[in-house]
Amino acid sequence: MINLKFLTTSLIIFAITSSCGQTKEVFEWPNGAQSAMSLTYDDGLPSHINTVGPILEKYNFKATFYPTLSSPSLYDDMDKWKKLAIDGHELGNHTVYHPCQKSGIGMEWVKDYHDLDKYTSEEIAEEISLANTFLFAMDGKKTRTFAYPCSHYFAGGKSYVDFVSSQFLSARGSSGEQNELLKLSDIDLYNVPSWAPNNHGADDLILYIEKIMELKTFSTITFHGIGAEHMTVSKEAHEKMLQFLDSNRDKIWVGTLEEITAYLKSKRMNEGK
Repeated sequence: MINLKFLTTSLIIFAITSSCGQTKEVFEWPNGAQSAMSLTYDDGLPSHINTVGPILEKYNFKATFYPTLSSPSLYDDMDKWKKLAIDGHELGNHTVYHPCQKSGIGMEWVKDYHDLDKYTSEEIAEEISLANTFLFAMDGKKTRTFAYPCSHYFAGGKSYVDFVSSQFLSARGSSGEQNELLKLSDIDLYNVPSWAPNNHGADDLILYIEKIMELKTFSTITFHGIGAEHMTVSKEAHEKMLQFLDSNRDKIWVGTLEEITAYLKSKRMNEGK
């Protein structure tokens, strides 16, 4: 004889577990990709407009450029910088003078008058706002992202993250070390993690991307000089990385930091996070 009490209990448990399975959604990036990354380029260097822009166009990728607005390259080649925006790349805010905390290890190169330790909260806010005005004149946009110069976000000993979060969609940090990648739910959109390679080869770049893909998460790479200037990555290594990304478009979404963080923020809002 069938035990009706046992049968009823089993059906209830089955209904509950089935319902839970149906309501749990798997996070998806656009086009079915399972991970995402942004290619970012700091400091407004000539190689960004002369080398990076054309090679990104060749592979049809969009990136985020964070020019230091006092960079001579902007004065010398303003039309080329504006063309990056016209071509769909993001111009992000990296301040006017790139102030950093001179008190940090290895920061002796910072000029005294660009020492973030000596800035007030009002001074860094004013410089960031001025940079936004400059960028608006270049691309006509009022929504953008921010990159902390040297990944420092203390001015005169006080964090200016709250000001950044009030003015920008998101903000990017950076590290010369490959820090442990975070789960999507743990990523702070006002300190998005990033690895800054320095004389690394294509294998190193690709291995980092493979880790992002394996963990199904989101991260960024902070480039400086490509084939020239400082913290250089060779043109060959950079292009091999793009070739790898091109062959894995179904697995990893490559977009500007603005695009990706806007998407992530929207998903979090929809999920009530």
